Amino acid sequence: MANFQERIEDIIGAVTSVGSDDASANQQAIQDALQDTAKDIINKVQPNIFIQFATKSSNVESNPIATNLENSRIVLVERREEDDTTSLYISCVFIDASLQGKIQNPHSIFYATDEAPRWTFNDNDVYIYPEPSASNPARYYSMNNPTIEHNDSSVAKFPDELEHALVLGASSRLKFRAITFYNEDEDPELVTLHRAQYQELLTEYNNALAPFLARGQ
Repeated sequence: MANFQERIEDIIGAVTSVGSDDASANQQAIQDALQDTAKDIINKVQPNIFIQFATKSSNVESNPIATNLENSRIVLVERREEDDTTSLYISCVFIDASLQGKIQNPHSIFYATDEAPRWTFNDNDVYIYPEPSASNPARYYSMNNPTIEHNDSSVAKFPDELEHALVLGASSRLKFRAITFYNEDEDPELVTLHRAQYQELLTEYNNALAPFLARGQ
């Protein structure tokens, strides 16, 4: 199986042609493009796609249930049902932070109950309502942004069906990088060509992601 650098260069040509003959610098550029694209994919697609690859937290008995999530995405939050003896967990519905006040308002349609718990962000920390407790703990599943090497052939804990989108997205980022190495005044036709190729790759990337996008993306 071809590695990521080989697959990318099949699309855009040798990455060494974009302004540096330093192999390590170009390999690092490929790795950065892959990792930035993976992060973009994780943040955009439907969270249920990642549940099987996500890391489950231990039970948490108070808010906030999670902090410092800059390098991961929450894909599922659960709270144990009130007085449940079978350890049944109920999925919490995400509510935007702007509506947090309504979560605790019994007259609001967003009001959180034991049967319909909610979760939200507050300064990048995760809060659940009703607040978890020793008898009603909460847990969450998070998808970490992966580390990807230029010579990897696959990504651990990443959906196979999104791998082609990963290659297209990284290729578009590297093509955009290539544009910055050319002087438009000296070679406008070449710059125009690279821009057209970049736009085409970006469109292909977005089209590859479209079937997997979360609502509102």
